[in-house]
Amino acid sequence: MKQFSHSKLETYERCPLQYKFQCLTNLKPERESTIEAFMGSRVHDTLELLYRDLLKTKLNSLEDLLKFYDETWRVEWKDDIVINNERYNQKHYFDLGKKCIENYYQKYQPFDQDQTIGIEKEIDLKWGEYSVTGYIDRLAREKEGVYVVHDYKTSSSIMEQQYADKNRQLALYSIAVKQSFKEAKEVKLVWHYVAFGEDVISKRTDKELKELKNDILALIKKINIAEKENNFPAVETNCDWCGFWQHCPKKKHLYKVKKLPENEYLKDDGVKLAKKYIELVDKRSTINRQARTEATLIEAEMIKAEEAILKYSEQHEVDTLDSGEQLVVINKTLDYAIPTKSGDSERYNQLETLLKNTSYWSKISSINPAKLSQLLEEDALDKKLKNKIIELAPLEKKTNISVKKK
Repeated sequence: MKQFSHSKLETYERCPLQYKFQCLTNLKPERESTIEAFMGSRVHDTLELLYRDLLKTKLNSLEDLLKFYDETWRVEWKDDIVINNERYNQKHYFDLGKKCIENYYQKYQPFDQDQTIGIEKEIDLKWGEYSVTGYIDRLAREKEGVYVVHDYKTSSSIMEQQYADKNRQLALYSIAVKQSFKEAKEVKLVWHYVAFGEDVISKRTDKELKELKNDILALIKKINIAEKENNFPAVETNCDWCGFWQHCPKKKHLYKVKKLPENEYLKDDGVKLAKKYIELVDKRSTINRQARTEATLIEAEMIKAEEAILKYSEQHEVDTLDSGEQLVVINKTLDYAIPTKSGDSERYNQLETLLKNTSYWSKISSINPAKLSQLLEEDALDKKLKNKIIELAPLEKKTNISVKKK
């Protein structure tokens, strides 16, 4: 049975290539342990102890919990844990975690608001050939028919209500609770922002949960197609938190040259090509008002540089080169080659005549590439008409090179 989780689905949505590296290969990410994650884990451990002991009728005092927090911090601490913000030190984060525990304890003692029925409770939804798993920080029953999914957050900001009402992770847990506990008529979703002593509460209707299940299954289907076609493009989203730079075509060259000493860095072929291309781009931008003949010479040099970059890109399987100061990006697209009146008047006229005799002409009113491409992508066209249009405007692979800041 193929297993998924909210985390896996979120990874695919963020970057399909990261999903492939993380879930479909044996590659190990290079990932730093951050102080924020470490502090969050210690707070979770402490609140877990609170409720595990309560199940055995033992109520820990706040002092007991803070002592446990202090001990686990000292035992689990590693010197390679990273503090990215230089304005703060280890003690600042330790004190923040302590404040989180104090806020929660003072707000909820004596902890009799509901009955705990699961801590770090595993959920496993079986939908046909798929299994969707996860862990609930704490599951409780507030009263007959009303269950509560508790989730502890140590982040420095509070989620807005509109995002809580669309959150997939806890809504997924709501499906699992209703499936496991037949008496559950209502499932409250509670995010405890313990740094603030504030909660965000949401819930879902049965209709919303049905739609969520359908959306997840549709996403899983999309992932399966991607696996079948081995189509996992790299998408630059939250790349700083990804541990696969050394394998990613958009980051591989950056990763490589970052580790080189300066004398070797400047000798790297990719750096040389990127520097040369960027020099040419900069030079071209300064001669816009100069003679056309001079500009033409630069264009000829750029064409040669582009050919060299494309050759390098194919040889080394990269589509981003690092020059040091800026990046050279190779962009590959698949677009319809829609003729223009000035470029190919014969095909343009044929296409215009073809469309004018259909009901779709009112939607585009002219040979507008963006509107016509959208019409072709929507699959609303008659199949024969679509084939005739594609004969005049076939799909073509296009490649262009651009420069952007790091």
